[in-house]
Amino acid sequence: MTRHELKEQLQHDQFTDAVSHIVSYATGHRQRVARLAIAGAIVLAIAGGLYWYFSYQRSVRQRDLQAAFAVLDAQVGPASDYAKTFPTQDAKTKASIKALSDVVAKDGGTREGFIAQYYLGTLKAQQGDNAGAEADLSKVSDSSSEVRPLAKIALGTLYMGENKSADARKLLQSMIDKPSDLVSKAQAQIILARLDATANPQQAKALLQSLQTPDQRPAVTRAVNEVQAQLAK
Repeated sequence: MTRHELKEQLQHDQFTDAVSHIVSYATGHRQRVARLAIAGAIVLAIAGGLYWYFSYQRSVRQRDLQAAFAVLDAQVGPASDYAKTFPTQDAKTKASIKALSDVVAKDGGTREGFIAQYYLGTLKAQQGDNAGAEADLSKVSDSSSEVRPLAKIALGTLYMGENKSADARKLLQSMIDKPSDLVSKAQAQIILARLDATANPQQAKALLQSLQTPDQRPAVTRAVNEVQAQLAK
């Protein structure tokens, strides 16, 4: 290849032509390029603003939940300058229900809102408000919240207390079929065995026996032994 041919090839090299085209475009369209650059900066600013906004909203929801937990964790007794207290358990319970209800009303549908609603449902169940407890726990059970498995167990236990065995069994079986980090398959099976202890003791015994394996976790083995002891009475 002669120097002339090499010079011609360099002059028409695709990369060189592309760079030259970009430089020529930018030079001849300075205003358009500037507008595109400004638009890009605006998009980045909006994205940054949205990230900050959602982070801020999440931090606000977390503070709401922490404030409700502070009421739940408060002591019952004389007033103190160092910790939150309530004069009676009844006063604490009412304040806890209100605090959790406020979080649900404000942050419902969010991670923090579902956590508050789960605790609200269990608290209502403890107070004998089965209808209110069922409404709250059902909503969390139907969600994708991380506390969904716990809500299902709580709701199943509530159904057991109301003699709604079919509903309780359906929930517990769903936990057995799809266990989670919070509620293992073995835990759901033990709870189901408790349900069957009265209605179908033979089935309960068979279920418990299936959990008695050499490699079973000690905690599961202890729970199995406790239920078996109850069945033997």
